Formats: sequence, C-alpha cells, structure tokens
Amino acid sequence: MSRRDSRSYSPEQQEAAALAALDLSPEEVRPAPSALTAAFREVAAVVAEVAPSVPPPPSLKERLMSRVADYESLKPLADVRPHDGAWRSAGAPGVDYKVLFQDKQTRRTTMLLRMQPGANLPAHHHHDDEQCLVLRGDVRWRDLVYEEGDFVVMGRDTDHPEITSVHGNLLLLIAGHNEYQSAHE
Repeated sequence: MSRRDSRSYSPEQQEAAALAALDLSPEEVRPAPSALTAAFREVAAVVAEVAPSVPPPPSLKERLMSRVADYESLKPLADVRPHDGAWRSAGAPGVDYKVLFQDKQTRRTTMLLRMQPGANLPAHHHHDDEQCLVLRGDVRWRDLVYEEGDFVVMGRDTDHPEITSVHGNLLLLIAGHNEYQSAHE
C-alpha cells in the first residue's frame, strides 16, 4: 500500500489500524480497516528487524519495578480493562453481557449488559437486590423510562417485567441471583 493509499483513511482509522497492527487495540473496541492494518504490520515487522537493540536506561527498570510493587501492594480483587473478558449472549436476540466481578461469598455479580436498539430482555424474578446504572442509551419497562445517568434498584423477591430499549443501551448491573441470569451463567 502506498503512502497515497493510506491517506484515503481517516486519522481515526489510521490510528486504529496502527494500534491493531501492534496488537494494542482489539478489533471489538476500535474496528480498523484490515488492508491498512496488514500494511502497518508489514512496516512494523521490517522496523523490528532493522532497528538496533538498545538497552533501557536503569531508571526505567526502577520505575517499572516500583509500579509492579504498587500494584501488588493494592492486590485489587478485580482489574478489568475495556478489552478484557468476552461478551456473551444473554439468550435473547441483541442482548449481551460481560461479567466484571463475581463475589464468591455473597454470590453478587457485577456485569455490563448491552442491548441493541429494539432488543427485549424477558421478564425474570429477583431473588436478591439488583442495582442498575444506565451508562448509555435507554432502558424501559411498562411506562418507566431510564436514560443515561439514571440509577434504579430492584428489590429482593420482585418480579421484573420485560425490559426493552428503543435506542440500545449499556448498563452496569450489580446483582445477586435471579432466575434470568442463572439460566445463562
């Protein structure tokens, strides 16, 4: 691919292809044109072959080891980045979820749920409280509409009616056991 050909791509596409060529950005996060990504991979391979090996400065190793020690001293129970984990089908067309954390003692799960525009999530029973923060889009049941920034908690032993989304959504859920979730775990 010539330099002239690469200019036919937007700066965002070029950046995404460069990151994808170095395996720094998975395709699901930022789609990149495959032809441009392949061309960038070829360039990266050539540069890697001809570039001289340069030892890192001693201060770099010290900084790296300090960061590792800081992380180890915190010992987070979960550390999930946007490209970590897999989206799984929730069993309803256009509805997917990604588990972020499961507390083994309380059986509470923190997850992201996303619904495509027009998708429906079947009615289900809550055996425990469920917290929901709308990160993007809308979520609806009956006459209730929740949009970006809205927060709602469904109580233990409640029956949740069918959920829909007109524009699609991304929800952060913290939930205990419910019948719908357990059918898909």
